[in-house]
Amino acid sequence: MKTLKTKLILIILGCTLITGMKCKKDNQQLSHDQLPAITQNGANTFGFLLNGVVWLPKTPLLMERLDLTYDPNYKEGSLGIIANRYLSEESEMRISIGLTGVNKTGIYYFNNNGVIYSDSKSNCYYYENRIVSGSMTITKIDLTNKFISGTFEFKLEKDGCPTINATQGRFDLKIE
Repeated sequence: MKTLKTKLILIILGCTLITGMKCKKDNQQLSHDQLPAITQNGANTFGFLLNGVVWLPKTPLLMERLDLTYDPNYKEGSLGIIANRYLSEESEMRISIGLTGVNKTGIYYFNNNGVIYSDSKSNCYYYENRIVSGSMTITKIDLTNKFISGTFEFKLEKDGCPTINATQGRFDLKIE
């Protein structure tokens, strides 16, 4: 009788674990298409809505997905973020965000500079002859633990290319 009870308990526990793992897997799939939480602990996250659609870095294993560089001594604090999104050979996107004078928390404006975007699908490269507006808010600079956190939004316009509206942008990146 004890053996039957023990087997029954083990079967119930096993089923519970399998069901729990499936739910956890489903939740991970759902959250994969969602923006990362806004954090300030060096979680190494980045994402934004591009014209209302979630944009997250994604690349094959050996390609660089995300990079933050920061030099506190160059031009009173130079910050650079590069994020790549590689979905296929026909669909590659890259964003570069760069600002100088970033040496404390606060709002920094792009002022027709600071954002470069390329998209192989639309064959658009937002580098020259583009209009940039928007801002980045630095919420935390931790040079001891080597990370910077913040939020951003911007608009890119270029003749012959679709307008890019980036909203709800967030990052919590380790300094490389």
